[in-house]
Amino acid sequence: MARNGKIARLPRKIRDELNRRLQDGGQGVPLLAWLNGLPQVRQVLAKDFGASAISKQNLCEWRAGGFAEWQARQEALDQARELAADAGDITAVTDGRLTDHLATVLAVRYASALSGWNGEVTDEFRKKLRALRGLCQDIVELRRGDHSGARLKMEQDRLDDSRAKTEGEVVAHFQRWLKNSGVRDLVCQDYVSPKERERRLHEIFGLAAQPSEAAGSNGNESNPVKPNPT
Repeated sequence: MARNGKIARLPRKIRDELNRRLQDGGQGVPLLAWLNGLPQVRQVLAKDFGASAISKQNLCEWRAGGFAEWQARQEALDQARELAADAGDITAVTDGRLTDHLATVLAVRYASALSGWNGEVTDEFRKKLRALRGLCQDIVELRRGDHSGARLKMEQDRLDDSRAKTEGEVVAHFQRWLKNSGVRDLVCQDYVSPKERERRLHEIFGLAAQPSEAAGSNGNESNPVKPNPT
């Protein structure tokens, strides 16, 4: 929810510092003295609130609103970090094949249920099978997602290899073509010296020629120069 009170108008860096101080148990009077003494805070108050200082009421409202929202976001971020760390640990332990391990565990559960079965289909036995069947469906969906991701990665790797191979073939063909003197002449026929290129740019844009360019126009630099084909 967008807020438009005095504290909400302050720069985020200051709001975050205020929230950290509140989190650490900061009290109203010292916090107000610190806030109202900051040059940036005074600028905001002078511009938008007629230079009226942040009051105890403003701080109380912020504590119940903006600060509470900040605490909720921090908690969500902490939980996300924990989940990311757990996911990394699980991936390392299972070699990135968690769903395969889950399928193995489920198969063991099925084997355990059947090993003690005397052939009688009781309500308890049906209940166990229904639970295992539900877990099986969930694991199948998870494995299907893993396999789709693996196929996409394989396809991307194949395309990357194909692209690299194609580019390499083009470069190899170009290098073979350059060994032909006629091709080298064709590629280099438009080459001009740096001075001639600068002179032509000045001519195109209607700029006055520099003294060195004027001297070069007498015949020394006006003609294109081919590089040594060797």
